[in-house]
Amino acid sequence: MDLRFLDLPELRLKYYVFGSGGSPRALITAAIHGDEVTGVFAAYKLIEYLRQKGSGIAGTAIIIPVVNVLGFNARTRFNPVDYVDMNRVFPEGAGSAITKKIVKFVWELASSSDYVLDLHCAGLNSYQYILALHKEFPKVREFANIIPWDTVVESTGTRGQLFVEATHRGIPAVIIETRGGDGYYDREWGEELYRVTLGMLVNLGVVSDSSVSTYSKTEKTYYGKLVHVKTPVEGFPEFIVEPGAFVMKGDVLSQVSGETIRSPVSGKVIRVERNTFVFSDSSVASIAPFEEQ
Repeated sequence: MDLRFLDLPELRLKYYVFGSGGSPRALITAAIHGDEVTGVFAAYKLIEYLRQKGSGIAGTAIIIPVVNVLGFNARTRFNPVDYVDMNRVFPEGAGSAITKKIVKFVWELASSSDYVLDLHCAGLNSYQYILALHKEFPKVREFANIIPWDTVVESTGTRGQLFVEATHRGIPAVIIETRGGDGYYDREWGEELYRVTLGMLVNLGVVSDSSVSTYSKTEKTYYGKLVHVKTPVEGFPEFIVEPGAFVMKGDVLSQVSGETIRSPVSGKVIRVERNTFVFSDSSVASIAPFEEQ
């Protein structure tokens, strides 16, 4: 293991390098959004596993457990210095010199990698999923196919995101969105995310470990772009379905102030709004539609 640092006047960004330095070379990042902590938990679990393993690492794993250091300290999505969303300004950066230097540094690591996995949180009431440009880029679909998780959702492809820019540069890259956010982490989903990420490294041939082979055999369903379901009225949502459930078009999702909210598509429930007040025309759920839709 090689612990390294990007030293800036305002902060120290640490990252870990495991393995030979050769291919396959995988970059794993977390907390580009500073309030998304579950990915940080999984990243540190993976670091500890690789540190204890020592041998049996054929390729290279580079892990940045916290990209947005100042945002993580402040538990905010943005860099609090300039309020820039770091995951919208790759590869050049924007805003303050701090944001630009961090973004360019991460981009340099991504550009020299064979695969990029970026860990995020989808909300406190969500189901874990892989987000990828799997329809347009065959290599991305191949990469997603070896990640041991069952749900792959097509991205909107918003430019400036690390995984989108890497994909357009010919580097297979995806996000895994898991449960958590607002500065909180979900330990159960963090453990699952750690196992999925480790399984990915095993399937890529970066790590050799027969004890995690059970995570490598996962049947997948590929979905279209997320459909966000809005409420026509304000109030406190009462959900009938849970994240991860399958619904058909027209199924009841929730009630808001006596108004029935139905699913506009058939697919898998990814996120719901719960334990909060929602305003009219705001999103109360996200559905991943089956591909044929």
